[in-house]
Amino acid sequence: MLGIVLSMFFGLSNGLFVLSVNTLFNRLAPPHAMEAVQNKSVTNAVEASVPTTPKRESFSKRLKKEWGEKIKPVGEQLKSLPDKWLPRMGQPVTWQQMLGGFFLLPLVMGGRAMASYFSTYCLTWVSARVIRDMQVAALKKAQELSMAFFQRMPVSDIYARITADTNAIYTAMTNGFIDTIREPFTVLSILISMLIIDWKLTLIASCMLPLVLVPVISSGKRLRMLTKKFTSLSVAQSGNLLEALSAIRIVKAYAMEALQLKSFRNQANVGVEMSVKTAQTRNLLNPMIEILSMLGVGFLLVFVFTTNAKPGNLVAFLAALLLAPLSIKRIANLHLTLQMTSVSTQRLEELFSEKPTVVEPAQPRVLTKFSQGIKIERVTFSYGHTDVLHEVSFDIPKGKKVGLAGESGSGKSTLINLLMRFYDPTKGRILLDGHDLREYATKDLLAQMALVSQDVVLFNLPVATNIGFGHEGATQAEIEQAAKRAYAHDFIMQMPQGYDSPCGERGQLLSGGQKARVAIARAFVRNAPILVLDEPTAALDSRAESEIQSAIDSLEEGRTVICIAHRLSTLANMDEIIVLDHGRIVERGTFEELLRAKGRFSKMAEQQRLTAAG
Repeated sequence: MLGIVLSMFFGLSNGLFVLSVNTLFNRLAPPHAMEAVQNKSVTNAVEASVPTTPKRESFSKRLKKEWGEKIKPVGEQLKSLPDKWLPRMGQPVTWQQMLGGFFLLPLVMGGRAMASYFSTYCLTWVSARVIRDMQVAALKKAQELSMAFFQRMPVSDIYARITADTNAIYTAMTNGFIDTIREPFTVLSILISMLIIDWKLTLIASCMLPLVLVPVISSGKRLRMLTKKFTSLSVAQSGNLLEALSAIRIVKAYAMEALQLKSFRNQANVGVEMSVKTAQTRNLLNPMIEILSMLGVGFLLVFVFTTNAKPGNLVAFLAALLLAPLSIKRIANLHLTLQMTSVSTQRLEELFSEKPTVVEPAQPRVLTKFSQGIKIERVTFSYGHTDVLHEVSFDIPKGKKVGLAGESGSGKSTLINLLMRFYDPTKGRILLDGHDLREYATKDLLAQMALVSQDVVLFNLPVATNIGFGHEGATQAEIEQAAKRAYAHDFIMQMPQGYDSPCGERGQLLSGGQKARVAIARAFVRNAPILVLDEPTAALDSRAESEIQSAIDSLEEGRTVICIAHRLSTLANMDEIIVLDHGRIVERGTFEELLRAKGRFSKMAEQQRLTAAG
């Protein structure tokens, strides 16, 4: 509120400056320059002294007369202020008048400058916090959306909406919010001051200003179109750049540097062309406004020279015609900025209007402890028009270990995604403790599960923090105990800062086996009754796999386990193995039973040189 008031004061101070210039320079004019005005006043006084036939006054005239008499003393006091505080050419000058003349314009401009500074500070303070809340809300919205959204929307696009688009709005707010209040008041106050001084001069001086609207409107439409194209290009360019840098190992291995550099340069060249067109469109407006305003000055000078107007009026109007175009240019540029920012606003609106495909229940069922089991009933799931799973049904009693086997693309990972409710089945349902997963809050459901995947995701944070993600509020003692059970404690203590050592971006400072141990420690900290293993040893060598498998065996104790594995030997200790092929269950049984059955599982086992015992 204070920033708005100060911005209004800044705008009004410009009109006050014009009036001050007019008053000061009229008083500095030679006495003979005022004779015509004084003679006119005498003539008016003589005419007023001629007796006229009395007429009956109307109510409005009587009201005006009464109020005129009441405010007349105030008006006389205001009129006496210039004589008291400002010098007049040809008359004796007092120290008070000398000080008034010296400090009048500095005081007006000083107040204007202070209002500008504090209004900018206040409105920037507000804008920064609004954008902060907007960025947090955008990230929160993205987190609430389902996995289908992230499959459809590139990460670089989501990142740009949360950062670049909000920053564009912040730039528009810090400049535009201030100018939206300040500049219209500036133009209005200058216009009023000009009308007070001489309304005829005002009409002549401002006759060219309406022509400014034509280039402002046309430029705004063009800038909006260019900004939309440039934003799409920037998102694509950022995505390609992030992809190239994250896959730098492959880029170097296949000597793709020149190819990627060429692609990036081509995109950058298109960006340069768009930037130049944007700059041309935006900067063309300023000289047009300046030319039109100077034409107004030309008309003003012609009128002044032909009518012998007061010199103070001329100086005041020149000051007004220097200040007003600056504000008009800012208002015009504000319009262009808002047109450009509307693209970012639209992109954020699109993000906030997204609806999750996995909908939370209005009144979720309480889930405090997993107690019975999991039942998958005739589950079908489709990506588009293609069935990934078809009529899949099986049970997982509490405490049992169930393995999922099958070739790539058979639907194993999709089944895990449905179990963790990243997606909902197209048909059928999944029950946990006898109730559909859709009846539980997703947060409560996932609290019953711990995931260990082959694609271990670690953040560029201390090892302890990465382990502690498994359970919010985990103590250091719990983290270290989990690390010991995952056989990670020894290598962590050998790191430079122990548990405070950073893991690097995506855990690049750790080996594959070390990352797997940290992931298992994270699952130990979570201490969930259901353990989901998504090929946790697939990317490890035989030695590392053996070491990690010991930690996994320890983690499985007393838990319900669902395990996906390409290495079928990993499934040897499962109570039951479900074999999938093209989204359908083709076999089920224990490890030994399936090997002896000579079916799909047995063929896969033969390829891995596995045979039945005995």
